[in-house]
Amino acid sequence: MYLSSINNIKKIDILVISLISFFPILAFLGSGIINLQIILIDLIFLIELFNSKNFKYLKNKFFYSFILIWLLLLINLFFSSYPENSFARSFGFIRFIIFVFALKYYIFEKNENYKNYILLIWTVIFFIISIDLLYEFFIGNNILGFKSYMPGRLSGFFNQELKIGYLHSSLSLIVLSFIYLNLKNNKFKFFNNLKFEKYLIYIIILFILFISFIIGERANFIKTFIIFFCFIFLFEKKYYKIKVFIILLFFLAFSAAITIDKENKNQYKHRFWGTFLKPVISNPIQYLNNSSYGDHYTAAYNVYKNNKLFGVGLKNYRKEVATGKYGNNTSTHPHEKHLEILAETGIIGYLSFIIFFLYMLVNSFKNYINNNNLYQLAGTLFVAANLIPLIPSGSLFTTYTATFFWLNFSFIIFSKNK
Repeated sequence: MYLSSINNIKKIDILVISLISFFPILAFLGSGIINLQIILIDLIFLIELFNSKNFKYLKNKFFYSFILIWLLLLINLFFSSYPENSFARSFGFIRFIIFVFALKYYIFEKNENYKNYILLIWTVIFFIISIDLLYEFFIGNNILGFKSYMPGRLSGFFNQELKIGYLHSSLSLIVLSFIYLNLKNNKFKFFNNLKFEKYLIYIIILFILFISFIIGERANFIKTFIIFFCFIFLFEKKYYKIKVFIILLFFLAFSAAITIDKENKNQYKHRFWGTFLKPVISNPIQYLNNSSYGDHYTAAYNVYKNNKLFGVGLKNYRKEVATGKYGNNTSTHPHEKHLEILAETGIIGYLSFIIFFLYMLVNSFKNYINNNNLYQLAGTLFVAANLIPLIPSGSLFTTYTATFFWLNFSFIIFSKNK
């Protein structure tokens, strides 16, 4: 459909486009496979730039800003509590920088067919994942027989690792943007004569939010809801009555889902209302202090206080809390990005990251206002939502979380044209 000129595509392009296209599926195979994919994509991208002598592509303020952040992480090694433990993570951060610009190049700049093919495959994968989660919700296990060990949580293709909500959230707005733009441009011919075509996008929004809810990952659900709430009122300046209706409908359905429990079997009521919303509404400070996240946050803040300027170094939070100086906390990371950056890079690193993120987000949003680039809006909202303070999150520097974070970031630095 999109690659009608496939015979004219170089074999190396077929390889890199395939790697990018099937990235979400191969992510289920673990961090080693993810890193291998990223390194291959990075190498192919750099070889292409070298062969074409197109290094001007990287001569821009965004790339230079990334390099400054990387150099800061390398300098931080000299102040690291355990430099031998930090080295691989600090030096290896360069792979994400190249990955961001490789995605930008292959998805948006080299060939229009590449973009459409990649995003079409991502869309198919996204809905396979969503339908599989729906199957697990009703049947009790997914189509491969995988079953979550925790009531009220779905694992999908990750089997015993309960982290699919982040992957689902990271692809959701990109997929929605792709569907909307293709509907708007009449690329999906089979919808041409249907009256509900203009409402289809809102049906899909409700479906995505429902899947995000039944996954049972509270933090990712909150961020996904925020993302879609903003997206609904920004992506087209019409149908406001429908938009308000969609929000109210979902809010009422969500309220019913977490409060109605005649037989005391509703795990979602327990997870979302009993152990989360009710205590937060009653006393948010007490809830935070008594929760496991409060313990992580306190430990991370204390690590920062003892290492204010440069922190303890990347990947060293786990070693620092293991010393026993911060209570019985044995977590590998603080479960909150701001505290993680503070604890591991200190105030100097934190301010550098915050200035970098704020500059990129403001620049991206202004660009969206001027050019109405929907993919840029999708990336901006995802990155912004995942930087909201105090909402629990994965580590910014571990492979799984970082990969899909920077994948969305590549959409932020999309060109200024539509």
